[in-house]
Amino acid sequence: MENTYFNNLRTKKIEPAFALKPYIACYYLYENQQDRLQNFFFRALPNGLVEMFFLFNNSKVVFHERRQKQVLSGFVAGIFKLDHPMKLRMEVNGRPFRGLSILFTPLGVNRLLGTDLNQLTNRVVHLDQFWNSKLYWEFVNSLQVGNERVLLMSINDFFLHRIDAHDHPTQKIVPVLNSIEQMKGPLSVDRVASDLEISYKKLYRMFVDELGMTPKMYLKILRFNRACYLLDHIKNIKEYEIVYRCGYYDQPHFVREFKSIMKASPRQYVRSSRGKFYINRPYAFK
Repeated sequence: MENTYFNNLRTKKIEPAFALKPYIACYYLYENQQDRLQNFFFRALPNGLVEMFFLFNNSKVVFHERRQKQVLSGFVAGIFKLDHPMKLRMEVNGRPFRGLSILFTPLGVNRLLGTDLNQLTNRVVHLDQFWNSKLYWEFVNSLQVGNERVLLMSINDFFLHRIDAHDHPTQKIVPVLNSIEQMKGPLSVDRVASDLEISYKKLYRMFVDELGMTPKMYLKILRFNRACYLLDHIKNIKEYEIVYRCGYYDQPHFVREFKSIMKASPRQYVRSSRGKFYINRPYAFK
């Protein structure tokens, strides 16, 4: 377990049961003893993974998109494009904020949620869309325990019983995404196609058909996510080192892209956020 703090929000990263590791990247538990999350707008940037989120204490998340809003206590968020981030705020009703998130691997989306990745791209979906009513309430009830150890045992047990429950085919793009995740150094479409011995045309079609976005956009998400992780976790890291480790063309390219997304330069953003704008994904506060 790994405890960190995001302003006043305590976060705990927890590994899933060993048999679930091909399907679940990790769990996060969140707890905030103050009411500062109320009516606080922010944008959640993509990290390349699908995430399930559940709020306790009757808290809600309000999603804002194109003058419409959804109010949910449990949901699954697909992979959002960088130009289509999740804009949200919390409604904590004066009670301590507690939440659980589950980061699924691409294979976990197919096997545990029984759906394709492209069905979730740029979407937020209520939990009851993935299981029948009985299973949905079985999942919700597995979370209604106060003891953290028992809670995690219940979650692991629920998903262990779901591995073979769906007769849902594994998408062809899953091993491609797994291979990209393991790649070190600069990421580019040409490099991915070459390393995996797939033609550019085939790679492009696979991403558009099975993920709902181009490989260029997906790699852009991964690069930006890695860059934000490094900025948040390594004090005084040099921009040229981020450029090299994340695969940007050059330093001006990285700075321009960061400013276009975060509305401030990397140095300005680290300073204004006090170096805390990343939990399991980067967050923007403007």
